[in-house]
Amino acid sequence: MKSYVPDRPTADCRALIEAVETRARTAEKEARALPRTARQAYIYDHTFTNEIEAVAYHLATAINRVPDFRDPFLYAEKLRSLYLTHPNPLMSLVADKVFLPRYCAHFDTPIRPPKIHAVHDDPADLDLSSLPQTAMLKISDGCKMNLLHGPGMPVTRFAYRRFLRQFWHIDHWRRHAELHYRDIPRRLMVEEALLPIERLSETGVFCAFGRPYMAITKSGYAADRFYGAVDGILALEDSLKPLERYEDMRPPPFETAFPDPFRDAMLETTRRLAAPLPHCRVDFMLSEGRCFLGEITISPVALRDFFHEPEQQKMDSDLFDLSKLPDCLAQGRAIAAKLGWPTETSFGHVSPDDPRLATGGHEERHAT
Repeated sequence: MKSYVPDRPTADCRALIEAVETRARTAEKEARALPRTARQAYIYDHTFTNEIEAVAYHLATAINRVPDFRDPFLYAEKLRSLYLTHPNPLMSLVADKVFLPRYCAHFDTPIRPPKIHAVHDDPADLDLSSLPQTAMLKISDGCKMNLLHGPGMPVTRFAYRRFLRQFWHIDHWRRHAELHYRDIPRRLMVEEALLPIERLSETGVFCAFGRPYMAITKSGYAADRFYGAVDGILALEDSLKPLERYEDMRPPPFETAFPDPFRDAMLETTRRLAAPLPHCRVDFMLSEGRCFLGEITISPVALRDFFHEPEQQKMDSDLFDLSKLPDCLAQGRAIAAKLGWPTETSFGHVSPDDPRLATGGHEERHAT
């Protein structure tokens, strides 16, 4: 069985990567003359010739070949193709940290996100003296753009200015061409902080067209990232094997991933939220006898880090029957309209028949 992941980059893959990285080096030099807040956009816009190339490049560096988004085979290849050919507004809606509670209310889920204390379009409007005793400051269209406020670690004016200087101007979607983030309005939200943070654990449940098929557990959460080894990965269906990314990783017990008394509520919340989506990971946070919905992740690890044996790649890929996408799109647009979210997207409008989908965005494949 072919894995379609060569041991070393193919000639056309090397040509694609070298062309992109040459343009990136030139753009980085030119961007030094620009204001700091304009550099990221300039570099991205002068690195990639089109969106297909941007989406393809970030996967090509991982799979050693030019992705074929016209006839995708790999798990990540199928899912990354959605940025180009599947204009589903739910992909942005559920990734918006501010809008997520409304999505949960629509499905009346047993488990909800932490309380949102305030939302600001302009971060200058936040009065630090008005912050509750504990809070997590988050940028709504970002990832890991968080600032913790709590006992012994209050957010000072200096720390807040540094946080905004570091993150407010960053377009997260440009980091790895995760195009669905582009349609999320940028806002600053003040959310309930779950403390003590060192005791926080997480269960993430992967779903394909609403069907849970895998879970991961993580522990040792600190500030804005996870420390320590991932506990393991678990298959939720008897017909599916555990999807193990590392040789020494073992699936956690079911009771670890879905502890009492939250097990039924976690699975029911997962099924309701994932039902209209082609793919997502539903993340739960557990701390001090409480369970909250953390987020819905459309593109775990930016859909660039899935390395399995050929048999495993085939199983991963077979979960995604792309013939279901038209129904998924219609359902997504209907839900978005009902919730007051725009039904049109800035992504996903490349024709599935466009030959450039198979060649990294170019009219002809690079010579091999």
